Amino acid sequence: MIAKLVLSEMKWITFAFVITVILVTLFSNNVTLVSGNANYNNTFFGLSKFFENLVFFIFSTFVVYGIKGFFERYSQKIANVIMIVTGSLLSLAIVYLSYQILFKV
Repeated sequence: MIAKLVLSEMKWITFAFVITVILVTLFSNNVTLVSGNANYNNTFFGLSKFFENLVFFIFSTFVVYGIKGFFERYSQKIANVIMIVTGSLLSLAIVYLSYQILFKV
């Protein structure tokens, strides 16, 4: 029973990771096209590539589990815990990005 539940959750985490890869690739290509310089290392948010991937992964996981939870009526405890953790991390990422924008660090 637990193995089936873990396998199901890993499927949704993998789906969120695929969405992350697609979003980061699309945004990175758009930044390169706008800048006109292929050697330009700035990313969409002006962050390092790792932090940008992390922010998009947290966001994708939050959205995927939010939609999944909506259709399941929040009946699974693991999905609720993942929603709380990713929602908190997403809030911290938004505060950090706002700090960078406001103070141009």
